[in-house]
Amino acid sequence: MRLVTTTRCQRRFGARRMRALVAAGIATAMLAVGVVAEQPVEIRPAVSAAAVHALVAGDNGELRIVDVAAGQVSAVVDTGAMVTGLTLSPDGRTAFVVNGWSGTVAVVDVADATVVKRIRVKAELDSAVVRPDGKRLYITGTANGQGVVLGFDTASDSLAAVIQVGASPTGIAISPDGSHLYVVNNQGASLTVIDTRIATATRTVPLDVLPQYVAVSPDGATTYVSHTSRLADTNGSVSVIDNRTNQVVGHIPVGVGACELAVGGDRLYVTNLQDGTVSVVDTTTRRPVQTLVLTARGIAVSPRDHSVYLATGPAITVLDGGTGQTTSTIDLANSRNPATVIAVAG
Repeated sequence: MRLVTTTRCQRRFGARRMRALVAAGIATAMLAVGVVAEQPVEIRPAVSAAAVHALVAGDNGELRIVDVAAGQVSAVVDTGAMVTGLTLSPDGRTAFVVNGWSGTVAVVDVADATVVKRIRVKAELDSAVVRPDGKRLYITGTANGQGVVLGFDTASDSLAAVIQVGASPTGIAISPDGSHLYVVNNQGASLTVIDTRIATATRTVPLDVLPQYVAVSPDGATTYVSHTSRLADTNGSVSVIDNRTNQVVGHIPVGVGACELAVGGDRLYVTNLQDGTVSVVDTTTRRPVQTLVLTARGIAVSPRDHSVYLATGPAITVLDGGTGQTTSTIDLANSRNPATVIAVAG
């Protein structure tokens, strides 16, 4: 059996070890946030904001806007640097593209396919999520060696909160009512629970080693965290956390190199990078019910019909959320690098 040598399942292969944690109480001023207006970069005509669309991005910084009905890329936006995170406003009109290593967030008008501004932070950033009311953007990152979640006012793009979390925060998810954030601390082997109403971490849940990403059930009762295996040829797992008690109540075996995950209806989908599969789990029985032979990195579920969108190399694979059957494959129009993050609106 071979030991897994990286702590991240995607997006930062061979990332350097984080420095030791600094003393608690990181100051907002240490982050030196700035918002810079950008000249738009439009490569192709944009999709209508009313259309059902998927957005994908990868290491080369290109954000592709995909018209799902037409089955093709309708616009390409150069965000300027490698993309580590991607999220959409609730109305799907604005994309927040995290260029993690450069410490920036490109704010993209989806209808116009333009970068309208860029948020700059003195931090190494990772994943992002927008509160359901659209008023806050939350991003995981590391500043001065300390894991943090940065909260931004989406109206002004100003920094509204800096919340200390564990070592090397990666995945982030939000409850359906927007009241709580769930943040995976990859090197800290824990999950930080944040009350967004007071912008404070209220609980730390210990987890098994190498936690990766996180998803919350549609009813807000359960959180799922993926874990890659410590051994390269043994299965990963998903921790099941009861959000009422903040206790781990179960573990679900999945494939090797478990990474991204998403919930649609009563199904949990987990990408397993090392064995090239996607595990489909019944969330009622907490048992795998299907294994798809499909190498995928990013994963997202449509809020409209629970269709599952997977970033599968130079294409998007769309699955029926109920049956797990492939309904379409959309070519990403000669993408120079495989897509690693995906978001869906409409």
